[in-house]
Amino acid sequence: MKIINGLVFGTDHKMHRQDLCFENGVITETAEGEIFDAAGCYVLPGFIDTHIHGAYGVEFYHGDQPLKPALDWLTQEGVTSILATLASEPAEDLIRDCEKIAEEGDDRVIGIHSEGPFINVIRKGGMAEECIQKPNAELLRTMFEKSGGLLKIMTLAPEMEGADEVLETCKALGVKASMGHTNASYEEAKAAVDLGFTRATHTYNAMRPFGHRDASILGLALDDDRVMCELICDLHHVSAPAVRIAVRCKSPEKITMISDNSFYAGLPEGEYCDEGGRKMFVKDGFCKLENGVICGSAVSLAVGAKNMFQMGYQPEDIAVMACVNPAKAAGCPDRGELKPGMRADVLVLDETFTVKAVFSAGKRVK
Repeated sequence: MKIINGLVFGTDHKMHRQDLCFENGVITETAEGEIFDAAGCYVLPGFIDTHIHGAYGVEFYHGDQPLKPALDWLTQEGVTSILATLASEPAEDLIRDCEKIAEEGDDRVIGIHSEGPFINVIRKGGMAEECIQKPNAELLRTMFEKSGGLLKIMTLAPEMEGADEVLETCKALGVKASMGHTNASYEEAKAAVDLGFTRATHTYNAMRPFGHRDASILGLALDDDRVMCELICDLHHVSAPAVRIAVRCKSPEKITMISDNSFYAGLPEGEYCDEGGRKMFVKDGFCKLENGVICGSAVSLAVGAKNMFQMGYQPEDIAVMACVNPAKAAGCPDRGELKPGMRADVLVLDETFTVKAVFSAGKRVK
């Protein structure tokens, strides 16, 4: 396969008018066979979503549904790889979910992100309060083992008693520790980063807000170059001005775009119940609980990327935030770039940044 006439995301992280070749599922220097004319289009790596709880009627936690329908819908959307994301649950459920994802996930599931259960109830957001637990390093070890080493990111509140031990276990296992659902002050967050936290989970959301006399975890995340900031770009969780502030503070090199999708992404708007029986209301691309708390996004990472494009961000910067940085977060060196030898997950986007064609491991799926 050869894609011609498109603006291609290059190895120097700039856009170039050049051909892109791939064979046998891998990007190559040259190729024979079919030609795809991408005139007027952008050619990017497949989007990688490192914070996604489900899609198309499937939850990656709390349920027994097969993963394939969600993965197929996401691939059609241009999201070719994910970290299947768990939430705060009882220990036995978390362990079961790790086993299930390890057994049933295909090569589009490149890992697991556990968002909780070691979080601060004060900043629980849409999490079920009864499932929040004190930090427990032994549970983390068990989840890592049962996942077959797929556990890549652990979100926890660094101010909670026992968080330091969980952090040390994360470091020993090669799991990235992310500050999230946290009421940490600036000083507590800085101490956590000094010890080894490297990420902030859905920056702005479910964390102590910034104040001019109390810069908080948010101020630390935006100010400290050691921290990679997740950012939901559906423009509901975070307003456009706040998105611009985050990118200006951090630069694209320190932003990882995420969706925070759950099972209702890809389904019609309306009223739903999660596996725990809570009513959820989906409208205008995001979800709220009965109490009005936002509980996840209903649009894919591709929609977030299009939002960023419409806000004026360049395709190469979006590729860094939605492809390159997520691949690094997942510890997946064969994705996120369009370099020879890497997996041929490729997107063709039209002049409005709408996904026009998707190639997953070199096979055209849209």
